[in-house]
Amino acid sequence: MAYKYVAIAPGGEQVHGAIDVASEAQAERALWDANYRVVSLREERKLPGLEAIFPSFFAVKKRVLITFSTQLATLLESGVPVMRALELLEDQAPSKVFGRTIRGISKSIRGGSTFADALEAYPAIFPPVYARMVELGERTGKIEEMLRQVATYLEREEAVGKRVRSAMAYPTFVVLLAIGVILLLMTTALPALTKMFKEFGSDLPLATRILIGVTEFSSAYRMQILGVVALIALGGAWLFSKPIGKRLLDRVVLTLPVLRAVAINANAARFSRTLAILLRAGLPLSEIMEMVVRTTDNTILRGKTDAVRRALLDGEGLSGPMARVACYPPLLVQMVAVGEETGTLDGNLEITAEFYTREVDQKVDALTGMLTPALTLVIGALVGFIALSLIMPMYQLIGHINEAGGGAPPPTP
Repeated sequence: MAYKYVAIAPGGEQVHGAIDVASEAQAERALWDANYRVVSLREERKLPGLEAIFPSFFAVKKRVLITFSTQLATLLESGVPVMRALELLEDQAPSKVFGRTIRGISKSIRGGSTFADALEAYPAIFPPVYARMVELGERTGKIEEMLRQVATYLEREEAVGKRVRSAMAYPTFVVLLAIGVILLLMTTALPALTKMFKEFGSDLPLATRILIGVTEFSSAYRMQILGVVALIALGGAWLFSKPIGKRLLDRVVLTLPVLRAVAINANAARFSRTLAILLRAGLPLSEIMEMVVRTTDNTILRGKTDAVRRALLDGEGLSGPMARVACYPPLLVQMVAVGEETGTLDGNLEITAEFYTREVDQKVDALTGMLTPALTLVIGALVGFIALSLIMPMYQLIGHINEAGGGAPPPTP
């Protein structure tokens, strides 16, 4: 980000300018190193772009971080200096957002920051676990090893998310296809049939009159309807990108039994995996819990996890507070208790993480197993209503035509 400054140059004259760094502290340090005495320093304000309004649409995917970590580890193992490795990876960045991020990290390192500190300036892209593992790698001289460990961690995290997305792809496709077909009928075939039915002049069945009313309304106000739908979609995306909307959505997820089971098990898998990798790296449990809180997606579960962290700081163990907050599966609490007693907490948590990853798969399968027949029934009912609305007046029309023709039945082929 850019910072505007007013400073006194070494010659005594007042100068104005802008400096592009990751944080205000780095801007002050850069000006100080240039022998400038800072008079004022403020972040340059710009009109928010689409990336700021809809950050979720421009988020850097875990697969990008995994590739970045693996390639960086390989380059460092080959003896390439960090700055040169970052330049190479910036040229290969899959998106402008990530390319700017790598460039910002390089500038911070050139300004005197450590690699870990530079990563911490981008918390929306690099999770706390990432920066902390890199810091440990810098401290111990094993940064390549830590990068590969964090890549493995992210791969397992990505696998859970990908499983959920792939399971929801088919129901989403079915819903969108059904909506598309119904909209196509209502804007092309149905208006012509509606005109014919109205010219028919007889009393139409109630279902047909409802269908005609809906068709005429959608045809007359087509653009307005599309505008309202677009506003609702954009408004919903904006709302759920804000803390209040995210909290509302998270509360709804934990209220619905099937979604709650998926969320609880996914949280248990991430909790176990994060603790395991950081315990193996040698971090104290209190510091690990702080990072676990920050990496918990669901805001309701994050609050409960923070309660566990505070209890830990007050001198309690880990398993007792986990049992009290009632957001962790009993098996996880028991495995943590056994690990605390036997000193095998990291190993127990690795086993538990794999178990709950499989549990997420099973819960997602159960969710899609419920959604598919429910969607089939709803779509079938809509299609049946439309078909019935069209067939009933057609039979009436054929009957009137036969009566007008003298009551003779239609010829048999």
